[in-house]
Amino acid sequence: MCPKSSGGWSKMMSACMRSPVSARLWKNISWQSFRKEGRMVGLDLFRAEWTKITGHRWVVGCLIWIFPIAAFLLLVLMAVILALVDSARTEFASQSYLWTEQMIGVWSVPRDIFGRLLLVGFTAVMFAGEYQWGTWKNTVPRHNRVALITVKFATLGVLVLVTFVIMSIILGLGVGVLTMISGADYGPRITTDVLADFAGDYLLQMALAFTATLILAGYAALAAMLTRSILGGILIGLGLSFLEGLIPVGLFLIALFLDFPTVLHLSRIFPAYNLANISEWIINGKALETTIPFRDGEQIIYSDSLGFSLAMTTLWVVLLVGLTIYFFRRQDITS
Repeated sequence: MCPKSSGGWSKMMSACMRSPVSARLWKNISWQSFRKEGRMVGLDLFRAEWTKITGHRWVVGCLIWIFPIAAFLLLVLMAVILALVDSARTEFASQSYLWTEQMIGVWSVPRDIFGRLLLVGFTAVMFAGEYQWGTWKNTVPRHNRVALITVKFATLGVLVLVTFVIMSIILGLGVGVLTMISGADYGPRITTDVLADFAGDYLLQMALAFTATLILAGYAALAAMLTRSILGGILIGLGLSFLEGLIPVGLFLIALFLDFPTVLHLSRIFPAYNLANISEWIINGKALETTIPFRDGEQIIYSDSLGFSLAMTTLWVVLLVGLTIYFFRRQDITS
């Protein structure tokens, strides 16, 4: 009960807030408790999703852990060859190697054809598998669907990051061992400035790989969500991924037949171009300049700022994840 007050509405409310019962209620129902509870629920969902995903050992091993495992086996094979063959040691030692390039170069793998193939397949299995294994029926009634999809995307992205961090460490140390066997140079010398530059470039490439992974996962997840089939998710996800690479060709043909070269600029909005532009800014500190020869010697030249490409890739991530959430919320999972 609030204590009586004869000083008007404001004093009554003040007295009410100071009453023991109301004070305890106000203390318990606070924004801090809401934020803390939200963090705990998010962490619990992340742990559960991580355990569920990594529990599929064969799938994770063949599609994700294969990257560091293959790197390790390749390094072991090269070490054996260098140890036994003099000409191989001579050839290997004729070149210089940088540990910074070895470790940072790993992050281009999620954007190449082989990396995209495995990542799309893995995402399709993880999303479409929920339908075929019947696990959605157990988790959806007890959790918010938006949180489930968001955490699933985040967990997939973090798993890929952990995988390639391990792979980069293996390559960085492994190539160092190879240079010791062959006598090749392996720089640069570790200094504070070198470490600072390396850390900055490494984190930027990691963020770029994370973004590329989310976009690829978005293609596969959206396909898997609509087809509820692992095979359908893989085929459509890969189709969308490779179709994106053919968009510049299609736009060029449209521009050629319609004599409308301005349409070529539409390729600037798609993820592949913007991811390449961000990578160019990170590596060389300048925009990726694209030159497209057109009829009668005319050339279409365009380049974009880092901010533009960051905005476009962020928009694609939000769009793909948002569409996945939208269709997931409209599905009848429990029937």
